[in-house]
Amino acid sequence: MPAETLLKEVEDRRRKALEQLEADYASKRAEIQKRTQDEIAYIQESGRKEARSQSEREQTRITGAAKLQAKKMIFDATEKMLEVNVAALRKVMADLAQSKEYPDLLARMVKSASARLGGKMSVECRPADEPVFKKLGVPVTSSKLNTIGGFRADSEDGSLQLDLTFEEILRNHEEAARASILGKE
Repeated sequence: MPAETLLKEVEDRRRKALEQLEADYASKRAEIQKRTQDEIAYIQESGRKEARSQSEREQTRITGAAKLQAKKMIFDATEKMLEVNVAALRKVMADLAQSKEYPDLLARMVKSASARLGGKMSVECRPADEPVFKKLGVPVTSSKLNTIGGFRADSEDGSLQLDLTFEEILRNHEEAARASILGKE
């Protein structure tokens, strides 16, 4: 075989090998580009999903905080309204204790207390109410009671006590009064 033929054959083999390498390189480059594009698409989609998820969580947190704040504001306003109404109720009770009807109310309260305590009793009252109790024939053990109105009664033997001061009556019925003020009877 002449050298030229051999050289041509080596050159053809080299050219075919280079063409094969270029084809392999192009194929691998296309494969890598496809994988890269797929990975980029996956990362972008994951990022969108994570952003959406974080956004929804943040929205839920903000909405929840706003609802809680609104409930707190409503609760605070309701409590303030209740305080104002209870103060107004105390004022009405104080006005009642200064009214012409108050002695009759005390007489009815004495009758009820006497029945509950089993008959005879003695009372602690405000200084202004002592004449009313004396007129009713009820013994007064102390006229130094600091109250809006009403009295404390003790059974004859001292074993039972009944607190009928306006403050105690209001305290005992506070929940019902609050429900009534709120219109939740």
